[in-house]
Amino acid sequence: MLIQNIHKPAINILYNMGHQRCNISLVVAIFISVLHLSRAQPQFEGKGNSKEDYVNQHNCIRRVLNLPPLVWDDKVAERAQAWANKRTDCAMIHSEGGGENLASGHDLSGLWAVQLWIDERLDYDYSKNECTAMCGHYTQVVWKNTTKVGCGKSRCTDGKSNMIVCNYDPPGNYIGEYPY
Repeated sequence: MLIQNIHKPAINILYNMGHQRCNISLVVAIFISVLHLSRAQPQFEGKGNSKEDYVNQHNCIRRVLNLPPLVWDDKVAERAQAWANKRTDCAMIHSEGGGENLASGHDLSGLWAVQLWIDERLDYDYSKNECTAMCGHYTQVVWKNTTKVGCGKSRCTDGKSNMIVCNYDPPGNYIGEYPY
């Protein structure tokens, strides 16, 4: 079903139909990943993991919502990479300080991780400022006062999964406040 969130159908229509170009890089990254997986050669540093991939995927949904774009920040990325390096067990444990999204999965790329967070928009009810399921990653991606993003990636000790960490500055997700 195209419109799954009855509270914000316009966002879903715009995101799913009007901004398909945002997801072209995701489709390309998935296609390349499938090619590599078919050769049994997981690719750690490759398509879907550049600074531009992370930033562009975040900014796709922010454009739909008329929010200012995020910019990459090396200091924020250093913090994210340091935490990713500590989470090679792939445990979904946050660092201290807030403004952080985590994802892990088999050969997960940064581009795909950001898309998973954006997909949580279907579980966000803007009229009530509530989640019907998990949506905190999405609300951090679209937090109106956040201006900077930095991400890190590490290979988990299982040798197959990746841990993706993105940090945001200033952080969002303040209780009782709307993201935008």
